[in-house]
Amino acid sequence: MPPKMLRNFSFGAIALVSASTLAVAPALAQETRPLTENPTLIRGCRQLNQAAEVFDNSTLGPVSNRIGTLAAGTRVTLTGAVATGRAQVFLGGGTLSPIQPVGWLNAANLGPCGGTPPPPTGACFRADTALVVRSGPSAGSATVAGYNQNDLVRASTNPPTQQTTSDGRRWMQVRIYNGSLGWIARTGPGGVGSNVTPTSCP
Repeated sequence: MPPKMLRNFSFGAIALVSASTLAVAPALAQETRPLTENPTLIRGCRQLNQAAEVFDNSTLGPVSNRIGTLAAGTRVTLTGAVATGRAQVFLGGGTLSPIQPVGWLNAANLGPCGGTPPPPTGACFRADTALVVRSGPSAGSATVAGYNQNDLVRASTNPPTQQTTSDGRRWMQVRIYNGSLGWIARTGPGGVGSNVTPTSCP
C-alpha cells in the first residue's frame, strides 16, 4: 500500500499529530519535510547497522532535542511514521506496550533484523560535560555537532586518534551519529583536566 499523508491517530497511548498541525508549530516553522504514514512499515523490525543518535523530532536537531544513542546491532520497532531519510521508532526493548516512547533517527542507519551486528569500532567514553564537536583539532575549526553531558562518545579508532595543539590541549577524533568524523577537546589548555571518562561500549 503506498504511503499516505500522516493523519491524527494514536497507537496505544501515543498520538501522532497531523502534518498540518506540525506546520504551525513555531519550533518547526521552517520544516518542509513532509511526514507520512506507511501502514506496511507499522511494527516492522529493523536493526541498526551502526550506532545512531535518536531525536524527538524528524529534523534530527538541534542537539538539545537529542534523546540518546542506540548502539550498533540494536533492534527497534517501526511506528510507520516516516519522513524523507528519517524513520520513527518505538524505544524500550522492542516490546510494544500501552505506553511506549518514540524517537526519530536517520533511516540510513537501519537494516533488516537478523543480521550480524557490525564489530565495534573505536573506544567509548562518557561526556563529563557538554562538548562541541569540531571539523578539525582546534578551537577555531567549524562546529559540526555536539554532545550533552553523559552522552556516549565513540572515538573513531581504538586506541583513539589524538592530537595535541600548541596550547597543550589534547584533541580526540570521534565518529558522530551520522557516521562522519569530528574532533572534541579531551582536555583543557596545557593538558589539564579531562572532558570524557572511558567506559565500555554498548
